[in-house]
Amino acid sequence: MLADKDVELKYGCRICKAQATGFHFDAQSCSACAAFFRRTVALNRHFNCITGCNNCFVHYSVRQICRACRFRRCLEEGMKKNCVQPKKTEWEKRRAFCTKSGLKRNKKFAIKLHVNTITNEQYEIANSPITQYSVIAGSSTSSSSPQTESLSCCPERFPDDWDVATSPDNASKCWCRSVSDTPSDIKIDHKYLAPKYDILQILIAEEMRIGERRRIMFCERPVCSLLGMTPTCPFTVEEIRPLRFRDFRKSIRTHILLIYEWLRSWPEYGTIAKYDQITFLRKCVLYHTILDPCYITIQIGYPHRFVMQNGGYVGTEEESVEGWEDEKEISGDTKQRIYRPLLRKMMSEVVTPMVSMNISFEEFVALKAFVSWQGTTSEMSEQAKPAMRRTLDALFRSLHQHYLENNIEVSERLGNIVLL
Repeated sequence: MLADKDVELKYGCRICKAQATGFHFDAQSCSACAAFFRRTVALNRHFNCITGCNNCFVHYSVRQICRACRFRRCLEEGMKKNCVQPKKTEWEKRRAFCTKSGLKRNKKFAIKLHVNTITNEQYEIANSPITQYSVIAGSSTSSSSPQTESLSCCPERFPDDWDVATSPDNASKCWCRSVSDTPSDIKIDHKYLAPKYDILQILIAEEMRIGERRRIMFCERPVCSLLGMTPTCPFTVEEIRPLRFRDFRKSIRTHILLIYEWLRSWPEYGTIAKYDQITFLRKCVLYHTILDPCYITIQIGYPHRFVMQNGGYVGTEEESVEGWEDEKEISGDTKQRIYRPLLRKMMSEVVTPMVSMNISFEEFVALKAFVSWQGTTSEMSEQAKPAMRRTLDALFRSLHQHYLENNIEVSERLGNIVLL
């Protein structure tokens, strides 16, 4: 008879001492530890030790095993990260019933229905980057009969601001499952697409529209002076007024709507999942609520006033009471206690560096985009991350090109924007 320790060593899980079910990822372990290791690696999760000592007792009988220490034990016992298969995308999970290999296995049906294979050359530009998401289906030998057109397995066009990556293996992966022409039924694999639009110019135009909308909503002046897209501040010195907490609170939905319109100007926003759209919007509401008033401030209020998006301002000097007065909903002391520390931080870490580098309108637009995309990418789904990273790269290229065209020193200015 084997001793208890020998039995445990031979048949037990090396991580939690439960009954082992085999070798998982090159280590003898139970199914629970194997599943835990697979999830942690596949989802790229990082844990902190619940006790802070990184030496917790890992045993199957413990009600709440420290995940950080459990993962560390997995690695120490020989589990290998490279043995974990990456999480499959939605495209990999679906049936590829419109591939070349499928047609070879079903030649009879392919001939009867005139089903066409897809090649890279068949992807082209469509009419709208937001509302049209389809693919050209049909080879040079395709039939022009009505029956063939109705039975084609892919819709007709792709969005006009997209291009297909040049890898010859990509064609069979960019098929569309739906037979409907309705854009909402069509899914795009962002991994194999590259943007052809100038994202910086799109966002510059949208930023000027936001300025025009702010003038219309918050300024009282003749209509002829309200309209027009310009990079200048939407307010004049005479139009800004001490901030009232109630007024700003009532206008919050308006500011969120402007941020949503800013996001919608990105051609790929309508193609990502609804969950990712909401995540991106929430993040941008946070970032833009900080960056927008900072830029308005350096345009019209610096250094004595901090101007918000609705034209209300507070005094930046410690002894100033402008915008810090008592109100029915909130006292001046409460305002100072809650918002004064935040104001100091924004003035020193955002506004002052912007003033020091004499940031231009185009650079501010790029900065806001960098913060929005870079700060949100990690929160997006795996399906949306390629589009986010690709757009971030396109932003850098576009800003670099802007510097070259205007004879601006590239390395210093671009470095300042990235480090801000």
